[in-house]
Amino acid sequence: MKLYDKVKLIKERTEYKQAGIKALDTGIIIGENRNGYVLVCFEGETYLDADNVYKTTEKHVGIRKEDLELCN
Repeated sequence: MKLYDKVKLIKERTEYKQAGIKALDTGIIIGENRNGYVLVCFEGETYLDADNVYKTTEKHVGIRKEDLELCN
């Protein structure tokens, strides 16, 4: 796996659940391997808040490489 690969989380862990991520969520690798973890930007939604400012629900989470699978 390398930067900007699309990946899917294949294993549940408490640390991921606490971050709001669950198995089968998909994202893009945005950080290089560091101590066995990569930084993944998990997909979210973009919306307009009450002040007409765009917000997003995407999450950036460090994930163990062995818990990821490349998407086609």
